[in-house]
Amino acid sequence: MLRAFSILILFAGSLGWAADVSFATPPSARKDGDKTTIAFAVSARTDVEVAVLDAKGGIVRHLAAGVLGGEQAPPPPLKAGLSQSLAWDGKDDFGKPAQGGPFKVRVRAGMRVAFGRFLGGDTCRFGTVNGMATDADGTLYVSGFIGETNQNMITVRAFAPDGGYRRTLLPFPADLKPEQLKGIAEFDASKKGWIPNNQNSLNPTFYPWGTADANVIAATRSAVTLASGMTVFRFDPRGGLIDGPSPMWSPAAKLKCPTWLRIQVAASPDGKYLYYSNVAGTVYQPKSFKDTDPNWPQGRVYRQEVGSGKDPQPFYDLELPDWEKQKYWLPDAWNKRTAAYGLCVDAKGHVYVCDLVNQGIVEVGPDGKKIGFTKAPWPERVHVDEASGAYYVVSRLEQPKDGQVLKKLVKIAGRGDAGRIAAEFPFTQHGVGEATALGTMDGKPVLWAGGGGELLCIRDAGAKLELVATKFKPDPESQPDYNRLCADPVRDQVYVNTGTNRIWRYDGKTGQGELLKDKGKVFYATDLSVGYDGNLYIRSGEGYSGPLERRDTELKPVPYAATGSHVLTPYVYSRMGVGFSEHGIGVGPDDRCLFIFMYGWNKYCISAFGGNGKAQPGNYLKGKVNEPDPKTGKRPMPEEINSAVIGPLPMSNGGLRIDPQGNIYVGMRLSPEAAGAPPGFEKNNAYKSWIGCVVKFPPEGGTVLNTEAKEDQGAAEGTRVPVVHAGMKMELVNALKIYPGVGSFSGGGWGGNSSCCVCRVPRFDVDRFGRLALPNVVTNSVTILDNAGNEILTFGKYGNFDSQFRNPYAEGSAKDQPAIAEPEIPLAWPTGTGFSEKHVYVNDTYNRRVVRVDKAYGAEALADVK
Repeated sequence: MLRAFSILILFAGSLGWAADVSFATPPSARKDGDKTTIAFAVSARTDVEVAVLDAKGGIVRHLAAGVLGGEQAPPPPLKAGLSQSLAWDGKDDFGKPAQGGPFKVRVRAGMRVAFGRFLGGDTCRFGTVNGMATDADGTLYVSGFIGETNQNMITVRAFAPDGGYRRTLLPFPADLKPEQLKGIAEFDASKKGWIPNNQNSLNPTFYPWGTADANVIAATRSAVTLASGMTVFRFDPRGGLIDGPSPMWSPAAKLKCPTWLRIQVAASPDGKYLYYSNVAGTVYQPKSFKDTDPNWPQGRVYRQEVGSGKDPQPFYDLELPDWEKQKYWLPDAWNKRTAAYGLCVDAKGHVYVCDLVNQGIVEVGPDGKKIGFTKAPWPERVHVDEASGAYYVVSRLEQPKDGQVLKKLVKIAGRGDAGRIAAEFPFTQHGVGEATALGTMDGKPVLWAGGGGELLCIRDAGAKLELVATKFKPDPESQPDYNRLCADPVRDQVYVNTGTNRIWRYDGKTGQGELLKDKGKVFYATDLSVGYDGNLYIRSGEGYSGPLERRDTELKPVPYAATGSHVLTPYVYSRMGVGFSEHGIGVGPDDRCLFIFMYGWNKYCISAFGGNGKAQPGNYLKGKVNEPDPKTGKRPMPEEINSAVIGPLPMSNGGLRIDPQGNIYVGMRLSPEAAGAPPGFEKNNAYKSWIGCVVKFPPEGGTVLNTEAKEDQGAAEGTRVPVVHAGMKMELVNALKIYPGVGSFSGGGWGGNSSCCVCRVPRFDVDRFGRLALPNVVTNSVTILDNAGNEILTFGKYGNFDSQFRNPYAEGSAKDQPAIAEPEIPLAWPTGTGFSEKHVYVNDTYNRRVVRVDKAYGAEALADVK
């Protein structure tokens, strides 16, 4: 164990395979009774796989795979050296006599991969819309941020005036220059790829504002402006950073404005000025107008000269009633609005301010003097059609108060006392109207309105406002978030969970997918694993805790003969966080089902059910698992679940697989004591903090000493290996192997939320040859290892949605070419992998899709068994 351990802390790098791999001795398969001797030799250092095929070409036995000539000996039955001789006992993968002969032996050498296709992905699905703006050409820039249950990641996309997709700005495209991404990413010249500035272990976070949201507030032909909190950033129209973070006010200004007041920003069309509103030195729940600092009054608009380095200056104060004589609502932490809320600027420099107290639109000249006032009910946002002079106002249906209020779009013709409501359009969903932008379509004004999962386009048809169809058409059946992935290695079906309680199933060959449904209704489930028997082992139910059951691929229950039920346990204890915190299910060749769960708050272990559906005892945590409720005396799971096969685990754990020999693989946020970060990542805090290992245990399991659970199995027998977990020294007991380089594992420490926030875990895979595929969110790559820990290959580099994407809205022949041709295999925060015989599937979390790569080999030969 110590020899293997010392070798495994060497980090993956280029193996320098020979350019051409061939067989120095062609494969042969000579049968002698029940035994067949397979022999071959390769010309140079390479990886090989050996399989026995039936008459139809299907694999009946995954016999061997590994690297020959690697840093360490290949996994058995292979041996060190380029010449090999191994035996086949005539049995299939399940230990039964092989059927379907005559048989052939297939030997492959030199695995390679190439980009295959995308599964899923929707140009119009990128989180809840929180901001938008149009430039002078009508290009619409839209920002999205919030995903399901805290799966938040900033995305900015550009669309044509008719809503057709153009490009993604954030996350950044892979073809930018280093000077355009200062503080956001570094270009690794040796790897010819980008290393984003990862800041958070829970969600992809590359930009200076960290985990806070940011929203598009303005756009010109040369710049797109985003605001986050009290800072402003400007990007070029392709996503390169122009400047920022630029604080709205310098520390010397001593701004008094609580963070729960979201400052509203508008830019002059010429890009010279930014205007700010919804600023006030108020308190959490004011009782009087006097609770507002007079130096920072509500109702004031500020103007800042872009690039001057100067603080915003008072530009205009709304004319508010005497509060002592005429009481009106005050801004507080619940309504989050001051008297001066939304605003816009026209080409002449006139500023239009939404006055929520007097309920109207105030027009202010470039000199800061009032030009006029036009009544408008509870105005939140305003846009001006400069051709007709009409106002388009997003109005609340009620005064600002706690909770969301529905809104409507109002067209106001005329100004001042002559102003009148000419048309209305109601928004029927909460949140719509929180973000708006004025555009044109077919020569007529249109208002884009977003929020609450919607993006609508409303056209001014004169006497009415009407909804108009555009090319911005999110597929209502498309998947919103991509969190956990599992592949069916035989059927090439890929299951991807949203992070909560819905799972999509994709055809790996066509890329088409659909939400799992049973008899027309959504089949709610938080996690699943595909067994060697082809059935689905599912953590079902709408909640983050619930049943574990077995069903077939048509979702029909598959009961166990010994129990008469398809339900293994009616309850698995889990938790919520960034999505539902599911840590994994693994199924063995004998249908043994293992699952990771909490046996106490944030105390994790692995327990098992046998192939007969009955609970199996473990050697660890006896009497501490599945304890009865102190009030009712009832246990949440079957009484037989009273121990762990592996446990306790460190809190940051996840991913669970079982190989054909029954060995158990579990991901943990730990590393060997002597290990450091790989070359190029020595100073990368994200790599050092979030990237962990896969640990291999024998079928009987093992334990981890000195975990946060403080429930060590001190008398546990087996080889002990010292490891480090989040700065804590621990020991693995009875572990067989450690495979570094998988993550992200969330938790305490750098880039984490808190020590108990362990909701983000990677999902690695182990194929039937025992090879591992490890995703890594820091390197944006996947490494395939043999079972001895030798690297076979590493693929993938950072790329955003446009890399290798063929845009159907591109013009002419461009639609048949990738929008961005680099890198060959684009990944942005890959969190999961899945093997099939021909492909590897990767959960491309930030791009909200799955990437399929296709396997090929430098050499392949067949030998008849005779």
